[in-house]
Amino acid sequence: MKDVARRAGVDVSTVSLAINNDPRIREETRERILLAAKELGYQRNHLARGLRSGKSFTIGAVVGYTTDFWNEVLAGAQAVLAEREYHLLLDYAPDATRREEIQIEALRAKRVDGLLIAPSDQDPPTEYYRALVEEKIPFVFVDRFVPGMNTDYVAADNFSAARAATRHLAVRLGHRRIAYLYAPHRMNSAQRERREGYESVMRELSLKPLPWEVVRAREHSRQEGLEAMRELLNDRAGDGVTAVLASSDSMAMGALRALYDGGWKVPTEMALMAFGGAEAGEYLHPPLTTMTLPMRAIGEQAAALLLSRIDGDVTTPPRHVLLPTELTIRASCGATKFAPRPE
Repeated sequence: MKDVARRAGVDVSTVSLAINNDPRIREETRERILLAAKELGYQRNHLARGLRSGKSFTIGAVVGYTTDFWNEVLAGAQAVLAEREYHLLLDYAPDATRREEIQIEALRAKRVDGLLIAPSDQDPPTEYYRALVEEKIPFVFVDRFVPGMNTDYVAADNFSAARAATRHLAVRLGHRRIAYLYAPHRMNSAQRERREGYESVMRELSLKPLPWEVVRAREHSRQEGLEAMRELLNDRAGDGVTAVLASSDSMAMGALRALYDGGWKVPTEMALMAFGGAEAGEYLHPPLTTMTLPMRAIGEQAAALLLSRIDGDVTTPPRHVLLPTELTIRASCGATKFAPRPE
């Protein structure tokens, strides 16, 4: 740093401020310092930076499995963290029964400054999280939350999304027998809100809800959607059903395969919708209508909220951020005429 200061004609403290993007440094001076640093091959000593600040500049991500959804969420978080020179550390533990315990302990051993946590399904025990609160380790729940814990979280507005999807099928398209396809063993706050939103609209319209459960848990929700759809089609409860709202894009993909195998025409004989916004849905036949979730924005806002807590915002009450979703109309629901024209 002394060499850079001599090359740029400034003192060492000015170099330090410039490299840390301090707004008090004029842009002309900053550019001269950065050019000198580049010419000399200067690289910051992140270990020394951590020792001075008492931070590791690392954020832990507690996610049980990787999907297109989580790839997008984590990409959004990483973009925000990178601006502050924080690194995102993902610890993967597929064993759902001890996922939180394994991952949180592993990441704490790495001395992370904070955690982005996606609670596992079926509402895991709260003692893992209460210990973090007691030890003043900042964390933000992502995509879902744990009932009974008043902590920071950022998620999509799943209840409103389910209401919009159900109204699209029932009010705009006129369906009266609409089934809701879901997996009770994958139930979390996001999934509960989707089912509740669906049922609330059905009751308001004096229609009978038909929540159809996945009977057997499978490794992939696509397989669960396929089997559940087959069971619905072969059960008397499914008589007269003309539309299906699946709890996720992947479950809808399995349902679409079951309909195809059974000789059903989508959407003329059965309309199909889901939640997610995975890119693969656009390339199905027919393309999948979905409530697109703000995946990147969830990650971005969760990371920004976590950084504010790490920076010392400890007096502001816990923030509950719900982000809007968007109805993406494609052919699978039979309403392509309502889709916006391409610009």
